[in-house]
Amino acid sequence: MRAAEAQVIRWLDAKQYDRAVPALRSEVRRYADPWAGFALGHLYAAGLGVPRSVRSAVRWYRWSAMRGDRFAQRQLADAYLNGTGVGRDPARAAHWFRIGVAPYELGRADYWLAKKYASATLVPVNRSKQRYYLDESLRTLRELARRPNGEAEFDLARAYAGGYGVARNRSEALKFFCRAVSHDYEPAARRIRQIEDTHR
Repeated sequence: MRAAEAQVIRWLDAKQYDRAVPALRSEVRRYADPWAGFALGHLYAAGLGVPRSVRSAVRWYRWSAMRGDRFAQRQLADAYLNGTGVGRDPARAAHWFRIGVAPYELGRADYWLAKKYASATLVPVNRSKQRYYLDESLRTLRELARRPNGEAEFDLARAYAGGYGVARNRSEALKFFCRAVSHDYEPAARRIRQIEDTHR
């Protein structure tokens, strides 16, 4: 997280919207930051520091969703599902739910199913099913990681770091941890420090 973002969060927590809004706009202009656009969407939705405008909120959610923010994708899906700030459109709602929610959750579900088949927890050990679900999980994560998605990049990095479904590969793990950090996924920074500390 950039220092400027941390400051914006402090202003938002303190309800200093007159300072937070210009800073968020600056983050959008300078870095095309999806999180800043998502936060602006919430401020417009609630009328905090800006005139309340559901249409402006949806415009910011769409802007952030197009840049890979999963939470904005969920908000945009909800907007299309309920006709909030846009015309009701179930097909578009389904599209954004598939992009923003379903693939990632499916990838995680596949990973945990693989672990269950490996450990005989709830189901008998079955190596072919373990391999299948690991492969499916990695396929989903790789697809998600093609777009800016810090969480997916983090999980893919963990797979390479631990050798889960792929050969253990420190350089690939670091590559994906670094990409996750570049997309503001804070837990990845801690993992990079851990890897560096163990190789000193």
